[in-house]
Amino acid sequence: MHPPINQNIVFTYTDDLAAASVFFKEVMELEFVVDQGLCHIFRMSETGYIGVCSLGDAPKEHVPVTITIVTDDVDAWYEFLTAKGVEYVKEPVHRPQFNIYTSLFISPHGYQIEIQKFDDKDWHSKTIG
Repeated sequence: MHPPINQNIVFTYTDDLAAASVFFKEVMELEFVVDQGLCHIFRMSETGYIGVCSLGDAPKEHVPVTITIVTDDVDAWYEFLTAKGVEYVKEPVHRPQFNIYTSLFISPHGYQIEIQKFDDKDWHSKTIG
């Protein structure tokens, strides 16, 4: 068995730290918890965080990554963010092949952000294999 994992942070990269941070702090209204100067970290849940960094050694091309926020209310997030001017690539829709209700937009720093709800509310409590 692996050692304990207490939290997780997904770090993303940008050339405009101020704009990316404004998006997470003011548009998405995530709590700004750590300012490392060139990296800002925001709380997404009790143990999950997203960081945004402006570093000279950051990848110059976006790696194909989707940041997914799991919630019980995809429609409320859609209404909340579109009221703030966020343009969605995909409005909320049920995707039976994945057993999810999902929506998708692109953050100002170019990352796909998906807001989704699993049809199976106990999806995270199962083990395969």
